[in-house]
Amino acid sequence: MHVLPTGSKTLSQYLHYLPDRMRIARCLRKIKPDLVHAWGTESCYGLSAKDFKGKKLFSLQGALTAYAQRSYMPPFMIRQAKFEKSLFRAMPVITTESEWARDRVLELAPKADVRLWEYAAEERFFGIERSPAERPRCLLAGTDTPIKNLGLAIKAFSTPELSHVSLYLAGARPEMYSHLPENIKPLGFVDRETMVELLRETWCLVHPSLADSCPNIVKEARAMGVPCVVTTDCGAKQYIADGKSGVILEPNNVQKLVEAVLMITKDARTSIDMGQYDRERCRKELSRGVMHRKIMALYKEILES
Repeated sequence: MHVLPTGSKTLSQYLHYLPDRMRIARCLRKIKPDLVHAWGTESCYGLSAKDFKGKKLFSLQGALTAYAQRSYMPPFMIRQAKFEKSLFRAMPVITTESEWARDRVLELAPKADVRLWEYAAEERFFGIERSPAERPRCLLAGTDTPIKNLGLAIKAFSTPELSHVSLYLAGARPEMYSHLPENIKPLGFVDRETMVELLRETWCLVHPSLADSCPNIVKEARAMGVPCVVTTDCGAKQYIADGKSGVILEPNNVQKLVEAVLMITKDARTSIDMGQYDRERCRKELSRGVMHRKIMALYKEILES
């Protein structure tokens, strides 16, 4: 494990991370790796892999250009997105977690060799059986940023049609949401053990993001057998069979979100049956073993090329 000393991120960004890239290059010259695998355009690591002259691959995390096109992003991330096109075009192999993310890479680098490679869901979400709460309850979990589109969910659950359904907001600080209807409950930071319990009791996961490469919470929900409502710009939509294990809807459609939640929370049996649909396929694809086999096969292919 090598820890990279670093200073101001903004200054490093304006310098195109040259000091960081030089440190990493020196480290790589000592290690002499057979292959370099870099993750993410959010910092200097993709650029450092771009500098490396040996065999390499790159794994996309956030699709920053696409995020900035669809939602407000901080100025730092907007500037960071400008590195994506040259990086994508320079990398011989790129992995993404979803077809949605793959398409975003190909928009910037049409000739890129993009492979789908999914990160496993945590094992703790595989062995838990659901026990929906007595009254209809939905969960929205994630960082409270504009791209997660919490405002849409709040509008939907503030309507009279959903007044009988609770919405738990994991990650939303209560002090930032002091005037919500009684059925909407901001929880603040939630640890992993509490998240398991929230998913076990929820009737439906709601994830109305404006853009997402492949959110972990949707994968965890499907591994546990929870039905999900996601948008067409959510990378994890490949784990949702529309109308059977959840609903896929267009972003920013409040009424469609209301209708989707009403359908899934009609009664507990509907929620359980929808959650069970296609669960074994999701569990298989999100297993640790599948993740390991796919990445080892890709490493072997690159090393032998």
